Amino acid sequence: MVDVKKPTWKDVKTILTGKDNRELIKLVSDLYALGSANKTFIHARYSVGKATLDPYKVIISDSLYPDVYKNKPIKLAVGRKAISDYFKATKDELGKLALMFHYLEMGNQFTVEYGDIDEAFYSSLESMFEKITVILRQQPKVIQDEYVFRLGSVVESAQDIGWGYYDCIDEIFEEFVDSISTNKIQKE
Repeated sequence: MVDVKKPTWKDVKTILTGKDNRELIKLVSDLYALGSANKTFIHARYSVGKATLDPYKVIISDSLYPDVYKNKPIKLAVGRKAISDYFKATKDELGKLALMFHYLEMGNQFTVEYGDIDEAFYSSLESMFEKITVILRQQPKVIQDEYVFRLGSVVESAQDIGWGYYDCIDEIFEEFVDSISTNKIQKE
């Protein structure tokens, strides 16, 4: 049996380092033409166009609020991957926050409209809600204020949802509101 080592980024980097700009541009061009995910990544990385979040929002919407009449399944992992892909491309924390919130809103809206889903679905939304509040605690007051009302709206709309989902996000929300109120009082 021959032990064949899989190529790594280090191997590829060594090759690319020896290429001239024309060859590198051609490589990026070929990758761009290869698929929509590559195009979306390059557009986001270099802020090509005004709406770099939009393609990722579409992916999230399709994943968490699929067309039930076409029997499309909910794909939580695909929605989360869209957020991760955007952040890898841009390192834009506020854009990532906007996509995380879109994920939460789409999932919440889907369950409000179609009824209870399952534990994994609610766990994913609860986890996203928690992560949003963690990021928001690190943001300036103006950003917190922008999202606190929207978070409250999500909680309010979830009042009749089962699986402990409402109770969980309500508790997270109350803790978040208390923490930012306490910070505001301490700063004064």
